[in-house]
Amino acid sequence: MARDLALASLLGGGWFASWRNDASVLTPATIRPIVKINDDDSLLREWASEAYGAPADAAPECEFWNFSVQYDSNLCNHFTLGRSSSMPQRAVHRALQCAAAHGAECVLSPEVGLAVPAAFVFDERGQVQTVLGPRLLPLEDAEEQHVRLAPPDGDGVTDTTTVVFNRTVRAEFLDGESKMLHSRVFAGPQAYCVQLLRMAFEPRCWRQLD
Repeated sequence: MARDLALASLLGGGWFASWRNDASVLTPATIRPIVKINDDDSLLREWASEAYGAPADAAPECEFWNFSVQYDSNLCNHFTLGRSSSMPQRAVHRALQCAAAHGAECVLSPEVGLAVPAAFVFDERGQVQTVLGPRLLPLEDAEEQHVRLAPPDGDGVTDTTTVVFNRTVRAEFLDGESKMLHSRVFAGPQAYCVQLLRMAFEPRCWRQLD
């Protein structure tokens, strides 16, 4: 029940705020160091909070993206996505934990130690949708919006950046539970989350997947 109450308030904070203009805008072309998600190239990083004997109230080891790096494309291929389309349930559970702990309406796979590109997006009821390897499809009349980004675990003042995102996007993706492709229009924070994922991974990742 406590987790349900926390998830119900997700849209109250974290990550996104609309912004009209800003002199400094982060773009996909901004050069940033490329880093591995997991040093040992594993699909899912081990968390001490999940180890045998860990305290029941151990905090999840969420590592929110702070815009200073991009994640590498090591596992950005259709073979890996096809094999991992049955998303490890631990990754989904971690996303729920991180969202509840930090009031985030968006969690990216690297933030929970998952090395394939996926976004965990939440609706107003706190229900999670896994968006694995999203490819953006054409969408008519998509409006742009300056969006202020702030990591949910930051101070929201010194660690923010501004991007230009579409208010709505159409994406083709795997749902993390089956091997079926889905196509869906996302709007608002959910659309921003999908675009944030694509910005967080190096461009070569998306060239290989798109």
